[in-house]
Amino acid sequence: MNPDARRRAVEEFRDKLSRDTGTSLTAAACEELLGSRFQGEGHEVTLQSHPGLFYPSLGSSIMDGKLPVVRPEHREKVAWWCYREAAEAHNSPQGMHRLGNCYHRGYGVTEDPAQAVAWWGLAENDHHVIGPGG
Repeated sequence: MNPDARRRAVEEFRDKLSRDTGTSLTAAACEELLGSRFQGEGHEVTLQSHPGLFYPSLGSSIMDGKLPVVRPEHREKVAWWCYREAAEAHNSPQGMHRLGNCYHRGYGVTEDPAQAVAWWGLAENDHHVIGPGG
């Protein structure tokens, strides 16, 4: 990605995250998050290569405290946002399942069993096998 496109992506990520969660991260923190790389099943997962897998992986790493640029008090809200981004913008069954978990447990949002069941149902209806914990 060229530097101008990268800068725009970081600004967009930062603006959306702040607007949707009230969480303000520095541009450097957003750059670090967006540059994260994860290991998928036999392949590397990046934002550019597999956004539908990238955002759930990013959210899980944030929840687990593996990316310290997100302060502990913001982890659940930022992870929820990552799962929502995966589910809504990238139609990711993993994102849908984990978003359902957030609504079920009240991670980053108010507990809402109906929303949890709805997101789990969408993930299941997408004919993807998702094990416990998504």
